[in-house]
Amino acid sequence: MKKIFIISCIALVFMSCNKEPRYTTTAPEIDVAKTFIDAYETQNWEVWRSQYTDSSKIYHNTWKTASSPEEVMDSHKTMIANLESYGFEKEPIYYERTIDDEGDVWVNFWGQWIGVLKESKKKVEIPVHLSIRFVDGKNVEEYGFWNPSDYVNGLIEIQSQEISELPQDAVSQLH
Repeated sequence: MKKIFIISCIALVFMSCNKEPRYTTTAPEIDVAKTFIDAYETQNWEVWRSQYTDSSKIYHNTWKTASSPEEVMDSHKTMIANLESYGFEKEPIYYERTIDDEGDVWVNFWGQWIGVLKESKKKVEIPVHLSIRFVDGKNVEEYGFWNPSDYVNGLIEIQSQEISELPQDAVSQLH
């Protein structure tokens, strides 16, 4: 009986020592997420795309409709075309790896995105949150949430300015 107790205690010690922490700020998946963010900021689309699988599902500002990596990349490129510069502030920026109750590995990212519109030079700031699920070091599922209102309003201001600068007869033809 004593041997069974000792063996059980030893087994528990080994099992508890080999268990990964549920929350951490350093992990291989976080390194992949950092590479992913850096590739986005430098427009290295080959590296950016390599972080995803062919069947990755990306949900940006929605819970219902998934986009493919190619669709998201095209959307990023369209947005970036209106910008003089963009990127995430280096401080504060947060990465956290979480292992959920089902054993899925997620990386959460929080950062402040800043862009400058080409036409107006207006600075746009958008807080961003991403939750990325990893399998075998690849992004297989991603949820991203942010409020693009400042960016959209900046584009509307540019268009309004362009319309106000048109000759009056050209403006009346628009209506």
